[in-house]
Amino acid sequence: MLLGCGFVRVMFFYVLILRFIFIVRTAKQISTTGVSSSCARRDWQHCISTGVNMARIASMDNVFVRVKEKQYGPFSPRELRAMIDKGKFGKNDLIWSEEQDQWITATDFNARRYIFPSGDAAEQRPKRVIAVGGGKGGVGKTVFTSSLGVGLASLGKDVVMVDADLGGANLHTVMGILEPKYTFFDFYTMAVEDIKDIVLPTPVERLKLISGACGTLGLANPKYQQKLKFIRQLRTIEADFILLDLGAGSSFNVIDFFLAADDGIVVTNPEPMAIQECFNFIKICLLRRLQLAFRSNERVMAILESDELNRPGRIHIPMTEVLKKVGEIDPGAAGMMEEVLAAHRPKLILNMVMEKDDIKEGIAIQAAAAELLSIEVEYLGFITYDQNVRSAVRELKPFLLQNPLSSASQDLAKLISVKILGQSTINSFFEKRKLRKQLMEQRAEYPEISLHQQAPICSIKCFYWGDCDYQNGGHPCSVRHLEPIFKQ
Repeated sequence: MLLGCGFVRVMFFYVLILRFIFIVRTAKQISTTGVSSSCARRDWQHCISTGVNMARIASMDNVFVRVKEKQYGPFSPRELRAMIDKGKFGKNDLIWSEEQDQWITATDFNARRYIFPSGDAAEQRPKRVIAVGGGKGGVGKTVFTSSLGVGLASLGKDVVMVDADLGGANLHTVMGILEPKYTFFDFYTMAVEDIKDIVLPTPVERLKLISGACGTLGLANPKYQQKLKFIRQLRTIEADFILLDLGAGSSFNVIDFFLAADDGIVVTNPEPMAIQECFNFIKICLLRRLQLAFRSNERVMAILESDELNRPGRIHIPMTEVLKKVGEIDPGAAGMMEEVLAAHRPKLILNMVMEKDDIKEGIAIQAAAAELLSIEVEYLGFITYDQNVRSAVRELKPFLLQNPLSSASQDLAKLISVKILGQSTINSFFEKRKLRKQLMEQRAEYPEISLHQQAPICSIKCFYWGDCDYQNGGHPCSVRHLEPIFKQ
């Protein structure tokens, strides 16, 4: 009887091993074709040609279009491609060319930008511009962006992080760079000719930084065309990913950068005020997108600028009613608006999750956006509240490097491999192991910055000596340890 049970156990484990080998071999075959597992279930040739074409237009700027003598836009490459796929935009329609300062046919535009499908499989390097926003300050956007950049770079991707918080830049501080050699101020004032000249190295291989100009009056309010020009300049940088760390709030500066990116990630936490600001941010982004797309259509703009749609607080009119009103006066514009709504798909990450029930808040935002705004919000996942993150911030180090094994680091590693890079379950398992190994190596080489050791020595010569309650003569001052951040 015992021998029989032992034989059954051996055969059971043998079958499991054979099944695991089969899954691994299948995953390898799929990965070597260069297409995702979703493509494997469809026509492979179609997926490959579509993927190549999307890679080609990834670096294209947002454009204005003219369809049946009506102007719309600006549209992102993804939105324009969705319109093409659904027959809403064709080769005989017009696109505004900034280079020629005139309207040109989509066929002529396609000769340079490859917006229409073609059989040419000449592959170009894909590039994704990802904006990280969220409305409320203090939810962890900058901390998240820095570790996202570290994670992607550790997996062999070339990454450039851009501090787009023009009025309060601090991404360089999170990376332990107290005094950037160049900032966006140098590019803005034309002290340098090319934006590539202000790209700075970081302690992490393959990860670079464009620092914002913290504390510079006037730089925080660029015009809309200046923002688009800035994004166009960013797309000329050689990188796989460009990450925009946006400021807090819902100003036009923040919203326009968010909409100009290929993907927009909204970061929030489970607190009620943060949830409310997050939904308001998503709503304002959508309204701004629609107003930009239909600003040449006076009748549609009258609806979009109505008090009942723009009144602060709760939504007084759902987007389905807006579509109905637009359809009554301009059916063509209503169809175009449906395309904009379908293409506008912000992503959501819930940060600093402390309890299991907190995860539901992300699903609640997703449901509210679908019901009230008629858009799909992609809930990427959550990052657990972790004291290691706070320790990393105090040490001026991305939390992914401070402790790669912490709960927050493991959550982010999963998000990167599965949601950002789109790996399958099997591939994501190996990617996470590879990432953990790379992070351990990067952690050992990352420079340590101790602000307390750089602080002035407490002594009777200090001008605070007579009034200070924290005197500790001969030791680094516990009060003035932040001075290296504030002055050269």
